[in-house]
Amino acid sequence: MINQCFKLKQSSFVFEGRCADLTGFNNNSELCNSIQSVGEGVFPKSWNNYLKVRDSFDNMYFDQLAFEKQRTMLFPVSAGTEITITKVVHHGWGTDGRYWAIRGDLFIDGQTTEVELPSFSKVHLGPFWLNGKAEGIPQLNSKFLARCQS
Repeated sequence: MINQCFKLKQSSFVFEGRCADLTGFNNNSELCNSIQSVGEGVFPKSWNNYLKVRDSFDNMYFDQLAFEKQRTMLFPVSAGTEITITKVVHHGWGTDGRYWAIRGDLFIDGQTTEVELPSFSKVHLGPFWLNGKAEGIPQLNSKFLARCQS
């Protein structure tokens, strides 16, 4: 799966998220960029709708831990944007077992932004783009991602 290209099938938001700690230094989670489709789960139906309720949305859905600044959404991303998978990790989460964490690089206007795909409720808001508890390497949910054409 690493270095494979996919395209977003839906417009999405990139936001300051909590993700699996892949370094092992910060217990189980760390701050990172995350992604979710517009209008899915608790996410607003548009960037403009989000901007109207930004403060209340951020306070309600982005838990602020001690000594953290309030996390927020960063920018919208268009359907069709390419993402290349860069990390596939079977991450240990204490007595809860292991969860799959998958990160990729979005390519937007010549810039690269790393995001973690939502895969389990310990750190991500649903719906999930892959099954974080899968026995083997999980399949990416075709509702959210499609392979790039060669």
